[in-house]
Amino acid sequence: MIGFGTFLFTEGFSWWVLIIGLLFVFGVLLFASKIYTYLTSRQVHLVVESDGNTITFYNKNDSGKIFNKSEEIDLNKMGRFYIVKKRTRYLMNNYSYAFEEKGSRTSLFKTDVDAFPSLFESTENDRNKILQFVETVAPEIELGFETAWQKAKNNK
Repeated sequence: MIGFGTFLFTEGFSWWVLIIGLLFVFGVLLFASKIYTYLTSRQVHLVVESDGNTITFYNKNDSGKIFNKSEEIDLNKMGRFYIVKKRTRYLMNNYSYAFEEKGSRTSLFKTDVDAFPSLFESTENDRNKILQFVETVAPEIELGFETAWQKAKNNK
């Protein structure tokens, strides 16, 4: 930033130097704000709440800030609830949750739960605790995921 400032004053005014300098300052401020958020967030927890008819998913940190809150999902519409495993472009496994509505015969019409943008840091036990909570709240919901091939094999 000092280099842009000195170049701007020693070489004379230039719109390109000003624009690049302002973009650089904007980038530094954005980076600093994200670092500040990361350092002040502390431990992030996966939270699931239910009132018996609906269920809500969100993240909460140690300081009490709630973020990535999902919409309320009607438990009566849920037929199957499961963990989705995806491979990222960095060759890491990322996990999320999805559900299918009752009466859906195929997994093509799933609805993703958008509350947790990345669950790769959570352990398998943490992810399974949410499945257990859903089972406790609504035991009629089928948990886990089977592909069409696994279903056909089990139905024989």
